[in-house]
Amino acid sequence: FFFRILIFSVINPMSSRPNLGPVPKRGWRYGVMRRVFRFILKVFFRRVDVINRNTMPTHGPVILVGNHANQFVDAMNLIGATKRPISFLIAKKSYDRRYIGDVAKAIGAVPVIRPQDVAFVGQGKILSVEVDEESGTAKVVGDSDCKFTQIDLKRGAKIRGEAWEGELYVKADPTSDNELVVAKPPEPINIKEGGCTYKVLPKVDQKKVFEEVINVLSKNGVIGIFPEGGSHDQGHLLPLKAGVTFMALGAASQGTPVKIVPCGLTYLNAHKFRSMAVVQYGDPFECPGRLVEMYKRGNGEDKAACGELLEMITTRLKEVTVNTPDYKTNKILQTVRRMYQPDHIKQLSGVEFMAYSKKFTIGFEKQQNTPQIQSLLKEVESYMSDLASHNLKDKTLKLIFRVQMTYGSSGLLIWGYVLTHLAIVLVSLPLSVPGIILNLPIAYLSRSRALKQQAVALANSKVKVGAYDVVASEMVKWAGVFMPAFYLLYVACAAAAAAALVEDGHPKGVRMLEWLAPLGLAVLLPVFSYYSVRLADVWYFSLVKARAVALRGRGETPRLLERRKALQSKVRRYVEIHMREKTFKGAYARGEDVELDR
Repeated sequence: FFFRILIFSVINPMSSRPNLGPVPKRGWRYGVMRRVFRFILKVFFRRVDVINRNTMPTHGPVILVGNHANQFVDAMNLIGATKRPISFLIAKKSYDRRYIGDVAKAIGAVPVIRPQDVAFVGQGKILSVEVDEESGTAKVVGDSDCKFTQIDLKRGAKIRGEAWEGELYVKADPTSDNELVVAKPPEPINIKEGGCTYKVLPKVDQKKVFEEVINVLSKNGVIGIFPEGGSHDQGHLLPLKAGVTFMALGAASQGTPVKIVPCGLTYLNAHKFRSMAVVQYGDPFECPGRLVEMYKRGNGEDKAACGELLEMITTRLKEVTVNTPDYKTNKILQTVRRMYQPDHIKQLSGVEFMAYSKKFTIGFEKQQNTPQIQSLLKEVESYMSDLASHNLKDKTLKLIFRVQMTYGSSGLLIWGYVLTHLAIVLVSLPLSVPGIILNLPIAYLSRSRALKQQAVALANSKVKVGAYDVVASEMVKWAGVFMPAFYLLYVACAAAAAAALVEDGHPKGVRMLEWLAPLGLAVLLPVFSYYSVRLADVWYFSLVKARAVALRGRGETPRLLERRKALQSKVRRYVEIHMREKTFKGAYARGEDVELDR
């Protein structure tokens, strides 16, 4: 309730505009929301590194294209990192939700009705999908209960069945209730006896959305879009939707010199509080004139132009993102990256992290079928399982090795390192405890709500691995709801306590505490909470370091250290022999080849 009052009354009193009406003037309202987002990101993430911010054009029409790895947090990161106001395309389903929709209206987002949001279960069952090699199409055959001609299943719609991955594109309006012509599927589809159920994703007319987008671009505005369609945690780009190309070529064909800027969003443990994020801008580029002319001519050439531009955008977006086949492979390659990088480095910058990560993901993609890389990755995976069975992490062993390398065999210096960090804990822990206690109910309630939504999202999606992409957004959303409520409760308690303790006979200065105490608490609570989080970082990591180094000689730690040292030598030797080629080009390297050496 208080959150909605804030948004409607203070941030954007005109937020009740029609869904697809004129683009609102943002001005100071957008600036306020941007500062709120930046504060939220500072609290949630320990670090947000921005790379190549200066490549973002300072004027003129721009389409900002990003990957979608962390639901609403992706948009918050782009708004926080980009100085120009952005009009984001947002799913109508999200636009109509409480809290999220209120914020979307406040920042002038453009709602888009997605086919998956209006999907419905079709009548009957599909019995078979018969491919016609000559025409390059396939025929969907349904049982007698199917009513293809009587439902919203026209040309351009898609059907999604439990017997196959992805969607089948409807090539022509149905002429029969149980036969339908679709695009040829990439792989043969075998349906079990009895048939399978299916969902229909109807074709949605996006003409009004395109008109509003072109209107924003014609006024030298910035459109933000995530062309993968929906947020996911796959670890690699999903196939991009063609809508962004229609927007870009449509604007260019009307004489608007729009520039497309790819922007990669990379997260380390996106679902965890106080993790790290990297925002990396790529080089802007315009739609090639040849493609614009093809788009103008139509007659099938427009679709060919869109397809070619979509390939260009995909390539550019891959240059600023880290792409691995799956979550498991990503964790293995990050361990390989940690073993290869210099031992003396305490923490990689965003630029270094992206460079090292790209080096190994690109190298893996090129050599993933060779026996050498398969053998090496299996050994790394076995090592990671060994660590997990003893409740240890590779970065912990890396820390121990770095301390031993720095201080040698001097037990006095190593124990000095341990005692120094314990002293830091003793100083910072008491300072952060009051803030932690005050915010603990908010954190608990927000996380529990987020985990419930994670389970719902996982059950309703075919592309999510663990639905980790929704956790951070839900935690941020519910913290925005619970925080004002709890803070008002704390202020009310302070006011009640002051009223009970201050009497009429007290001096005037003391009587002023009746209103000064709650007012001061209301002003200082957010600041106090933020610095409590920062102090908690300090003592937590100091405690982890002190404990790891102090227990370096106990249990299985010595054996695992030796195993890591041997495996690290194999990793570095493999890289020296097989991955020495220069692999980084384009937006990241500012046009130059990049090679990282130890």
